[in-house]
Formats: sequence, structure tokens, C-alpha cells
Amino acid sequence: MPVPKSTVENSPRKLLRDVVLEKMLTAIQDGTLQAGERLNDDELVQWLGVSRTPIREAIAKLVDYGMVEMEANRYTRVATPTRKEYDDAYQVLFGIGELAARWSMPRFTDDDVTAFGRILDDMRAHAAAEDRAINDDVERTVMFLVERSDNELLLKTTEPLINRAQFLRIGEPEFVYWDVAQVLDGLRAAAKGRDGEAGAAIIRGLGRGMAEHLATVRGSDARS
Repeated sequence: MPVPKSTVENSPRKLLRDVVLEKMLTAIQDGTLQAGERLNDDELVQWLGVSRTPIREAIAKLVDYGMVEMEANRYTRVATPTRKEYDDAYQVLFGIGELAARWSMPRFTDDDVTAFGRILDDMRAHAAAEDRAINDDVERTVMFLVERSDNELLLKTTEPLINRAQFLRIGEPEFVYWDVAQVLDGLRAAAKGRDGEAGAAIIRGLGRGMAEHLATVRGSDARS
């Protein structure tokens, strides 16, 4: 029989700049590249094993994400997260989650309901264990809803925002909103009922609760 043709050539290939971007994102988020650290072209070339061009393209994207700051002829460095930036990012993230729930839940298939339920199960387990992975679960929830909203612009807006939110969390490790577990049954019911308005209302309330939680924690810090 004839030899089958390889499918490799038809598979999507990542651009070199995207590979570099992923590596730099991971390095910033796990603390390998720390806030305020200067990014030197020669050192990055040696570390990543690529030319300057994809590195500079990746850095430009990181600047767009707010994770790197640069000033011509002075410095290129990892940005230092601030509380205001953290608040702003999560306010927008919950707002997107509300909108995405309204658009996506009426479109849910049975498989979507099952997959969404697994995310909620993870969130409940992490809340019970007081595991900070619950922050990742919140972001997974928003991304899941966005991906099923059938809105390409919303998806393109959300992807860099989640990267930025993960970066900003580095500077705010103490802020975890454990009470998110209280809304999980409501989100599950909204998903099963394909009720976008109910899902959106729950996420809107979750965003308000997160803001109140942050205000309380920071008020306590200021008084201590």
C-alpha cells in the first residue's frame, strides 16, 4: 500500500516569537525574571538560543501586556506590579466574565456543561484546602466562558488580560477570595439551565465580593 503522507506539515506551527514569548511569560510568572530586573539582549539571546529579532518582538508584546516596561536608550525591565493595577485587572476580568457568561451559557452543549462542572469541582476542592490554585480556577472559568461566547474580539482581549492578571498576582500573594465557593452551586445551575443572565448576575456579584474582600484586607493591613 502507499506510504501515508505525514500530517506534520499540516499541523499548526508556532512562530519563533511566540515560543520566545511563552518562555518569557513563564519566567516572569514563576519569578525566574523578577520585578524590576533589567532585560539585556545579549543575555536573553544566550538563554533562549535565538536571534534578537524574535526576542524584541516578544518583548514588545510583553510591553503591551504591561509586564515589561521600557524607555528608549535607558532600560528594558520587568515591570513592578502595583495594587492599583491588580484591582483594575480583576475588575475588568470579572466584567468580561459577566459578559461572557451572558453570551456563552445559552450556547452550552452537554459536553460544555460537564467540562464547566469539572472546573467548579476543582474550585470547590481548592477552596476547601485553602489552596491558592483557586486563583487559576477563577481565570480558567472566565476563559472557558469567553471561548464559548463565539466572539473573537472578546477572546483576543481576554488572553492578554489573563496573562497580565497572573503577573499582577505575584505582588499580591495574600489576596485570595475563598468565599468564591459560595457561588459554585448557582453557577452550576445556571450552566445546566443555559441561563446566561443568571450566570452573569452571579459573576457580577462575585466581582463585587472580591472588591469588598480586598478593601477589608487592605484596611486591616493599614491598621496593623
